[in-house]
Amino acid sequence: MTIALFIILSLTFIVAMFIVSYYNIKSLRGFIESEQKMKLLELHKIQTKEISSIITPIQLQAYERLIMFLERISLSALVTRCFQAGMETQLFKDVMIQTIKNEYEYNQSQQLYISNEAWIHVRNAKDETISLINNLYSSNQKEKNPTAFAGKLLESLAGKKEITEKASEFLKGEISKKFN
Repeated sequence: MTIALFIILSLTFIVAMFIVSYYNIKSLRGFIESEQKMKLLELHKIQTKEISSIITPIQLQAYERLIMFLERISLSALVTRCFQAGMETQLFKDVMIQTIKNEYEYNQSQQLYISNEAWIHVRNAKDETISLINNLYSSNQKEKNPTAFAGKLLESLAGKKEITEKASEFLKGEISKKFN
């Protein structure tokens, strides 16, 4: 009987040790998985901060460049920059439009770093400025004097806000929302 009791107690002890070991292993596995998840979250936070520390300056630079682009394609800036004495009106118009297109192409990659809505404002400012120049030229083709044409371009803005100025204000508003 003592041997049978010893065997039963030994088996009970082994089963108890197995059960305790099983729950300890299960608890340890849960703890390790929890720790791994926490480490992954920490790593993700660090990566996000690092990416943000790279992207944020690039985004600011993109907004800055696009605001400069809008300033450079405003009619007053274009007239001042593109007009040369002795230039014919059609050449003056063509130089302004080519200047806008060149500036736009140079800054097209900036759309990667701004919102779609902001890019639409930039693109519309470019398109509407070109359209305004073409429309005024078409309605004043008899005008051979580029100075008079430049005057008509600037008169068309009298009392109005230029589309480039509206787009610039949108960009400034968007950037202030992002970083305030």
